[in-house]
Amino acid sequence: MKKQQVQQNQTVESLVSQPWDAVVVNISGGKDSSALMAWALDRFPKELLHFVHAEIDIDWKETLPVVREQCAFFGVEPIVVCAQAADGSKKGFLSKLTSARKDRKTGELKENQFPNMANRWCTSELKMAPIHKWIRNNLSGRILNLMGERAEESAQRAKLEKIRFDEKLSAAGREVWNLSAIHELTESQVWEIIHARGIPVHPCYSWGVKRASCAICIFSSNTDIRLAAKHAPEIAAAYVEAEAKIKHTFRFKPATSKRGELKETIATIIKGAS
Repeated sequence: MKKQQVQQNQTVESLVSQPWDAVVVNISGGKDSSALMAWALDRFPKELLHFVHAEIDIDWKETLPVVREQCAFFGVEPIVVCAQAADGSKKGFLSKLTSARKDRKTGELKENQFPNMANRWCTSELKMAPIHKWIRNNLSGRILNLMGERAEESAQRAKLEKIRFDEKLSAAGREVWNLSAIHELTESQVWEIIHARGIPVHPCYSWGVKRASCAICIFSSNTDIRLAAKHAPEIAAAYVEAEAKIKHTFRFKPATSKRGELKETIATIIKGAS
């Protein structure tokens, strides 16, 4: 299928009003995800919607139960997927982080390092990839793929185009459009939707955590990481163990002409010495 461009007069409303064969809602159990679920159910019939959650080994143990609870609240069924290795086994963040990495062209071993802003392999391989695989294996026709990114979250997300044609997924009888449906909502507006409707809330927010994505994320603040060490000590310990196996620390910046390497370990962050 040839690349399609978003028309200049294309709006979210006009996109929503078009005929769709399926609408996929990416869900995570977090606040933005639950607001996205409400947004989708306000605009599309339930029979058109597919609520897909990508499970990952560094999720809070409470996340999947919350996803199921939120879906039950809305009267829908969750579809749970996970990334897979070449042999069919589950691919996790920690196993990916510590496994041998080879350059595809040269075969040389590459350095293992945590995801960073320039290379967010965790999102692309462990969250987006299994959801895209599910779409390829189960859906055809015109598909609208809803995601919960918000402009307020970061400068990078603020620049994100809300409506995007997905060239990679648009093949084999599929035409897929990605829509960041709640892009313009503020955090306070998200919470207003949740409280007004009584949507179940992930318990990590009551602990003081700001992001309910992975228990420890590259975007987690030091405070959130310390809270994770308290409420998910097994994940924090696994991070410390993984970090000891690879060259790079959790926060790492290579040396420049003006300074040496910048390193910050998970253990140091947890101790509060950073």
